[in-house]
Amino acid sequence: MEDVAFQLGLHVDGRPVTGPTYYDWEQMCVEYIGIVPPENALVGSTLKLKWLKVNMFNLPAEHTPQQLATHYKAYILGLIGVVLMLDKSGDRVHLMYLPLLAYLDRVGRYIWGSTCLAHLYREMCRAIY
Repeated sequence: MEDVAFQLGLHVDGRPVTGPTYYDWEQMCVEYIGIVPPENALVGSTLKLKWLKVNMFNLPAEHTPQQLATHYKAYILGLIGVVLMLDKSGDRVHLMYLPLLAYLDRVGRYIWGSTCLAHLYREMCRAIY
């Protein structure tokens, strides 16, 4: 746990990263990132990282505060999928993390370090079977 905190700079104390995983995923995307991904980008409860990068990482020069917040949420979701919560597919991120990004000022209160470590162990078990 100390290694995760030291190497990734993530909190190992605070609020747990938990919650339901049965959402209307398209509605959740509209609510949190302002767009419904096409069917080929939304795979069950996951979103393809390539689509996220192409469609959500570009911020207009003249942007509103809401566009900036949406950009931050998409960027953090991308970091979760690429750096913190990798799976063996390597090309998708689970959308269950989106509600945790609803209030950007609260994102740092969660125990991302413990979650990252637990996810790593789970994916290691999946990879060997």
